[in-house]
Amino acid sequence: MKAFISYQTTDKLVAAQIKQLLSEVNIDSFMAHEDIHVSDEWRLKILEEIENSKVFLSLWSRNYCSSFWCIQESGIASYHKDMIIIPLSLDGTTPQAFSSSIQSIKVDPNNVLLEDLLPGLRRVDPNIPIKIIFKSIAEARSYRGAEARFKPILSYKDALTNEQGKELLEISLRNDQVCNAGLCAQTYLPEFMARYGHLLEPEDYNELIDILACYAK
Repeated sequence: MKAFISYQTTDKLVAAQIKQLLSEVNIDSFMAHEDIHVSDEWRLKILEEIENSKVFLSLWSRNYCSSFWCIQESGIASYHKDMIIIPLSLDGTTPQAFSSSIQSIKVDPNNVLLEDLLPGLRRVDPNIPIKIIFKSIAEARSYRGAEARFKPILSYKDALTNEQGKELLEISLRNDQVCNAGLCAQTYLPEFMARYGHLLEPEDYNELIDILACYAK
């Protein structure tokens, strides 16, 4: 799967952040490193890359709206029926022209997070956000942080496969900041244990049951 990142040159550092984030979930992306209007050769390259991409991420800002070429790119992408378009607003600017009917996602240009891309990436592949949330839960470093990182997976609880449900429980067990976080232990994890606990190895099942029992109301 390939993504095309459309941005105005002034916002290239934000584009670079997004390219790195996409690479972490194995999405290859195209990012132009210089002005695209300097030659016909660049125009052809842009058209080719858009044509070969499944996802079109546009970084909307006042800079973007002032660029004839950026508006052209977003217009071309809008004509591709199978293209998944994800407009990101860097400064409150909303999509214009042919992209005006698509809801944008507001991001902090100084700190774009994978979580910011979840709504759009869910339309690409529902498994991508799940992988991102699992990674976030695994990296929790505090009880409150674990609770906050775990909460988004609740929206996907009915979409998880047995394998994913088992993986979530294993991740929670391996990170004591998760399995010992009050809200996780008392509210979140018991439901997942009821659904997927039988898939765990007996040792893991018994250990997690004992931990959750300590927090049972």
